[in-house]
Amino acid sequence: MTKRTLVGSVGYFNLSDLSAGLMVAERLQQESLPKEVDVCDLSYGGPIATVHRLSEKKPPYERLVLLGASENVSSDQGYRWYPWHGQLPSPEEIQTRVAEAVTGVIDLESFPIIAQQFDALPPEVIIVEIRALTTGAGLTASDEVAARLPEVCRVVRELAQATVLPEQMD
Repeated sequence: MTKRTLVGSVGYFNLSDLSAGLMVAERLQQESLPKEVDVCDLSYGGPIATVHRLSEKKPPYERLVLLGASENVSSDQGYRWYPWHGQLPSPEEIQTRVAEAVTGVIDLESFPIIAQQFDALPPEVIIVEIRALTTGAGLTASDEVAARLPEVCRVVRELAQATVLPEQMD
């Protein structure tokens, strides 16, 4: 049986490849997924609103799949996924991330840090990062990233519906 899962995209809608996570979520929202799987854009309201969403969900989510784009992905496939390690940075860095989140900074790495700090994370958290090649203003992804989106959708769908998570892909 599929676990109660939230697939949440993170990113700005108008930054070319850095919007790839939102593009994946938009595609998944058009699919027929199990009723236990919710897909949404977590960018609006950022990590603080995500803490509230996760804390207030009844029954609570058992899995969170966070997806977004990053310039730092070195995978040959152009994306990677891995379980959240659960290690928090220093209290000072957490406070800096909370302050940035409150001012509207959207950073994929801050979401699990802030949610964990407020004890809002479900037991399983998976991060999916898509390599961003073009990062300037734009409403569409580069051809290379656009061609990769169906594969990323498949992987996110599988992660959201898996009864047991496969080994990480890094």
